[in-house]
Amino acid sequence: MLSKNVRSRILRMPAVFLALFFIVTIFGGGLFVSAEETTAEEETASEEGTTTAGSELDESSKYEQFVSEYAYLDGDAIKKELQALYEENKESTPSISISVFGETEDLCSVVYGNANVEDAVAADEDTIYEWGSVSKLLVWVSVMQLYEQGKLDMSEDITKYLPEDFLKYQSSENPITMNNLINHDAGFLSPYKDVETSNLDELMPLDEALKKTEPAQVYEPGEVVAYSNWGTALAAYVVEQISGMDYAEYVKINILDRLGMEHTAVKPDLSDNPWVAERRDQTYGYYYEDEKLTSMGSCRAYIHIYPAGAVTGTIGDLKKFARAFLCNSEDSVLFEKPDTLELMLSPSLYYSGTSVPRFCHGFEADIYGKGRLILGHGGNTTGFTALLQFDPVSRTGLVMMTNVRAERTFRSRLPEIVYGKPDYSEISGGDFTQLDFTGHYIMSGGTFEKGCFSLYSFLTDRLHIREQNGEYTSNSGISSIKQLSDNVAVVTLVNGEEQLYFIKYDSDGKFEGLQNTSVDFIRISNFKFTLQMVLMLGMILALVIMMVLLVAHLLKIRRFKDPDIRKYKLCEINVGIAEAVLASAISLLFLFGVNNVILRAIFCIVATGFLALMIELLIMTHRRAKKDSISKVLILEDVCCAVIVIGFIYWKLYQFWGF
Repeated sequence: MLSKNVRSRILRMPAVFLALFFIVTIFGGGLFVSAEETTAEEETASEEGTTTAGSELDESSKYEQFVSEYAYLDGDAIKKELQALYEENKESTPSISISVFGETEDLCSVVYGNANVEDAVAADEDTIYEWGSVSKLLVWVSVMQLYEQGKLDMSEDITKYLPEDFLKYQSSENPITMNNLINHDAGFLSPYKDVETSNLDELMPLDEALKKTEPAQVYEPGEVVAYSNWGTALAAYVVEQISGMDYAEYVKINILDRLGMEHTAVKPDLSDNPWVAERRDQTYGYYYEDEKLTSMGSCRAYIHIYPAGAVTGTIGDLKKFARAFLCNSEDSVLFEKPDTLELMLSPSLYYSGTSVPRFCHGFEADIYGKGRLILGHGGNTTGFTALLQFDPVSRTGLVMMTNVRAERTFRSRLPEIVYGKPDYSEISGGDFTQLDFTGHYIMSGGTFEKGCFSLYSFLTDRLHIREQNGEYTSNSGISSIKQLSDNVAVVTLVNGEEQLYFIKYDSDGKFEGLQNTSVDFIRISNFKFTLQMVLMLGMILALVIMMVLLVAHLLKIRRFKDPDIRKYKLCEINVGIAEAVLASAISLLFLFGVNNVILRAIFCIVATGFLALMIELLIMTHRRAKKDSISKVLILEDVCCAVIVIGFIYWKLYQFWGF
């Protein structure tokens, strides 16, 4: 172990190079630039998802670059803060393992709590946790290795590497590339189908799982960012196709073995690492809700599209993996060529209209301290939370693993303790146009604009921002929104956590929506929202009226002697019965079978049959109009049928595929 003085001198060496670099860099450069200041060169380099607002570009921004401020990390001070944070939150934290480290040495490592609270099984360095979406980084390292070897073109149509007709629901004529997959902007919806099972016997091979859970492509490639587990798993399948190896086997040989990660399993059944499999059930998963910690037992779930989030292992192995990105590029164990690591840590996607990195080839980019660009990824599973982050400039990093679902306190506070709370003073104030954020927003990826979930999604999956007493609030856990510049707003969540949201403009410079790392919030016009609301309420009202008329027709059917009228009334009764069946199907679908493709198919078959009956009733109404005058009741039925038919066609309620 190095002494503190020696360690301090070693850690301060990068500051010399930073100083030299800063001297030759044009003064005034900064991380944040306005939409009007984005250069043509930046637009080319960050082609996907980057737009400008304004007509003329400021030449002074041409060479603007970000230089991360280096700060010495005091391991003892960090440990003291972590201890205090754990004491404040021990009731909601069954166990947690954290390590803060440099390129070659540990600065601070702590393990608190019990892996199994019920049996008082203390957590230690061999405790097994699930990585969740941190697993995706193994996919992207694999992709970059194949790119380095010349076996994969990042800009090539992805179908070149897939079996013929593998993608069934690709709607865009524009190709999907690996760049789209790595930046989560291929345009995929988030699938509602089962992507995991609690029954090991139901676990599917990767290719079969991808086919059965394929989501619809609802955006053009590069149009919006919609975080996609399925897209990541598809990239892993490309790795299989190019390498000719099982994905888990490829990762073991080319990543785990190289880094000495002996205590990590990649497969969802853990069959690739008996050591991990033997110890996994010793760790229980928990969730904290209403000030109560609830156990979920061993909480085993087998993820079909496993490359997106099934890796399981120890804190020590996760640290080894994170440390692999802190070395000199020529010393990389993961890559043969020095420029491959440099490329992977460079921006692959920027926030629209800025030079602020959003993704760095699979790594999410976050800002801490005074503009420190921190790369990493977080992960959540049914009963676990994980985090990996590092500063490539100071070559320091942190990893965290805990056995509680969707943990937020340590997830948000740990990076602030290590790298400093985000300082927005440099981008606050100045002259900027104050925007009106009120309105309705579609959340990319999880929102169903069309299909059998569209009405449910319309009611539940949208962000509604409103203004009260000069403050913006929302229905989605946002307590306030404060605009800092033309491009940036800081969003405060109800738990006090602050997040930067970036402002997106269209090609005419008009406010179009908000962006965070993994989601685009696309604002829809008040006219469109009102139209959709009127149509939805109209459909509900029409269905209620038709049900009431059904009862009336059933009571009076025997009184009608005219064959045409009797036939017409029978048709009305059939429609009413179909409505009852449809209502039952909707109840079953959303109460029990939202992830069940069979129930969805039944629902859509019933819906399509119901639509056919509506059309038949409309035709019969107009045929009867030629023989006799139409009563007010018939006119009402005619209008109701028309509203229902229009709604079914508009919302595409017959479509059950691609979800």
